[in-house]
Amino acid sequence: MKTIKLYKTRLLAATACGALATLSLGQAAHASGFGLREGLPDWMGTAFAGDEAKAYDASTAWTNPAGMALLDQSEFAGGVSYISPSATFSGYNTNPLTGGTVSGTQGGNAVTPAASGSLFGVFVLAPDLRLGLSVTNPYGERTAYPEDFVGRYQSLVSSITGVDFSAAVSYKINDHFSVGAGPVFEYFNARLTQALNVPTLSALTGQDPIADVHGDDVGFGYNIGGLYRIDDATRIGIDYHSRIRHNISGAQSITVPGVYSALSPATAALLEAGNSAATTSITMPDSVDLGIYHQITPAWAVMGSLQWTHWALLNSLHVTLNNGYPGSVIYENWRNTWFAAIGTNYQLTDRIMLQAGFAFDESPVTDSNRTSRVPDANHYDLGVGAQYKITPAVDLQFAYGHVFTPGGSINSTTSGLPTPSGTLIGNYAASDNSFTAGLTAKF
Repeated sequence: MKTIKLYKTRLLAATACGALATLSLGQAAHASGFGLREGLPDWMGTAFAGDEAKAYDASTAWTNPAGMALLDQSEFAGGVSYISPSATFSGYNTNPLTGGTVSGTQGGNAVTPAASGSLFGVFVLAPDLRLGLSVTNPYGERTAYPEDFVGRYQSLVSSITGVDFSAAVSYKINDHFSVGAGPVFEYFNARLTQALNVPTLSALTGQDPIADVHGDDVGFGYNIGGLYRIDDATRIGIDYHSRIRHNISGAQSITVPGVYSALSPATAALLEAGNSAATTSITMPDSVDLGIYHQITPAWAVMGSLQWTHWALLNSLHVTLNNGYPGSVIYENWRNTWFAAIGTNYQLTDRIMLQAGFAFDESPVTDSNRTSRVPDANHYDLGVGAQYKITPAVDLQFAYGHVFTPGGSINSTTSGLPTPSGTLIGNYAASDNSFTAGLTAKF
């Protein structure tokens, strides 16, 4: 009996730790990993190409603060995005407790629609000096499987939000070169749930306890950029967003079905003892962005971007439960990624500008480390947009973006201490549609 109790204790601890360790993970919307690229429609309309060098609206306060030096007037810009991804699983989950497979459904579309927003302001302080403020949403996901999902012992709900607040100043050194930099404060919040596969009772009752883990933190980083104007038609921008470390404090709660207390009071008590404060640390990746903008004719401009993101920082997660259960180390083994995009603007009339772009966004996830929380794959992004000049000072913007992805296979067993989660085996198909509307106003 003592051996069985110890085994159950280790199972509960490991499963709970595994839930907390995925606190940093989630299904992405319009960027690889769990990143979001949505901001202004102008970004999406060109598939996020050239944002580091455009420098023609207030959003440059975030994409490259050096570009603020090119704005002649103070300006506000804002956008609201509706993000509608799709990720569907087909396959099965092994059940190490019964020797068979986990009963349940395929789960349907795992990703729920969500909204994100952004706001930017640039203020002219002096002829060569600008101040910029930004509020952006660089990370986020909303994944939810039904409680009868075959992979419920790996994940059920994943809700992640990252919001960045930043300030920056730019200085125009001369007619060709400007620089900009400033601090970034990032709020990070996550909630993860999963079912627990309890020996005998899960199979006997058809009911599972649910572990719910949540936590948040505020981290600090910085953004620095430079912009070089080759001539009036061509400019090149480079921008660096620093990594941001989060020491996440949260709590774990376990909901135990009432029938467990009747059938095995000791097991129910053991599960309920898993309610605890918990902590982990993760580091959001730094990135280097290079962009170019060229005005071919007064009506036609082209642009491009190249980005490197340090996703390999998400290699392993060390988890601590504060109630005495053993901690764990969860290995994710993400890889660094590249993003490349090309886009164009075409001034159709004095009031209407049309946009289009295409991008390749490499995923940090491969067939070897794909999970049900991050069923990601390489992205191929298509963007189209339009802008309408309501007045000389006010522009209305709209954009649509679609992500094509080949999807990928999954063969995922929870790492760390031995757990009864099983191995989820199958394939994921995924795509995304996003719509963004926004406004820019000079004053």
